This record gives sequence, C-alpha cells and structure tokens, in this order.
Amino acid sequence: MHLRTKGRFFAPKYQAIGATWNITEVGELSISWGKYGNYEMEIKDPSTRYFEGNAVGDKANWRKMKLARPFSTAEMQLMDSEWMLEHPGGSFPVEFRADGFNHFICNQFPAHSHWRLENDESPTPTLNINWGKFGEYELVLAADGQTMAGSAKGQPDNWRRATRIKALADVEEAHVHDH
Repeated sequence: MHLRTKGRFFAPKYQAIGATWNITEVGELSISWGKYGNYEMEIKDPSTRYFEGNAVGDKANWRKMKLARPFSTAEMQLMDSEWMLEHPGGSFPVEFRADGFNHFICNQFPAHSHWRLENDESPTPTLNINWGKFGEYELVLAADGQTMAGSAKGQPDNWRRATRIKALADVEEAHVHDH
C-alpha cells in the first residue's frame, strides 16, 4: 500500500478510482478505497508507524499496517512528473501520474497506458511502461530521479532515454473508469 502525496492511496494489486487517505494529528488514519470500502485505523506505535483498524462499521474486517520504507528519491521524482522521452526518431513530452492506476500519458501518441516499478527498493528502480498499442518499455531510473535509460522490452537496440522536465501541479485521475 502506498500513502502518496495529496492524500492519494495506491495499492498495486487492488487499484481503485479516487482512493484517498487522511490522518489526524492524533494518528487516526482513514482510508477511502473505492470499491474495496472504507477503513479506519489508529496508530499503535508511532516510532514504527504501525496502525491497527478495521472496515468502517465492521470490527471483524480488521487490518494492520506498518511503514515498510519511505519512498526513494527516484520514486518521488517520478510520481506526478513530466519528462522528455527520446528515441531513435525524435523526442516528445510524457507524464507519469501517481493516480490510482499509475497512468502514463503521452498526448502526442495517446493510448491507455500505465507504469509500474520493479526492484523499487533499489535506489535505481526499473520502470516498466505498458503503452498499449505502442508496446512495452523498460527503463532504469537514476538514483537522483532526473534521468532514465532503457529500451523497448526485449529489444536492447531499440533504446529510449528520458530527462525529467518538472513536477506536475494538481493532477487528477487521467481517466474515470475502472480497470
């Protein structure tokens, strides 16, 4: 589970439209998880950020959660960002949204597209882009989150590289549909 900036909640295996989280000053965490329900959790150990709770109104439907690790610099620089993507034929801007579905946006070559990270505990995680009809790509993010390089999946000679342009201000879900 990811407690992302701007109160966005993300669960890689259980993605939901508009999933959000909020925490009070006394450590009461509320999660609105779309089709998966609403949860209320209480901090039990602030030093480890350990929470216990349940589905709202259903104490038998319990949950426990503890901080696994903070986001790396590379992850933070990728989320809600615009990049200049280069390939053998030219370059164009693309966006990586940290919304409920990790949407990948390219206005010049639109497709229903998503991104995900592998080896995300590494300072240099591998970014996978599923660009719909335009194929799949694997790029390794630099530890500072400012550049990445790789290729079309399984085609090392079909290179791609990208340079971070900027953070995106107030982005919303790219598409309002379920997956």
